[in-house]
Amino acid sequence: MLMSFWALAVVVEEFFVPSLNILCEKLQLPDDVAGATFMAAGGSSPELFASLVSLFITHTSLGIGTVIGSEIFNHLCICA
Repeated sequence: MLMSFWALAVVVEEFFVPSLNILCEKLQLPDDVAGATFMAAGGSSPELFASLVSLFITHTSLGIGTVIGSEIFNHLCICA
């Protein structure tokens, strides 16, 4: 598990951060605005894709539970 965290850190450092820097330069956004918007979008994209797959491919109601459950977890555990 420690190896997966390390691999994730390497991928984010090598690809995600430089692409955010390029986006900020092109859109002329301050770093704090870009961090608040793009990092939030990157953090919630797994829930979005799980919801879209469950809604359009498997035709189940997993999407609603995924979004509500992840938001409850984010507010209760991550913010604390």
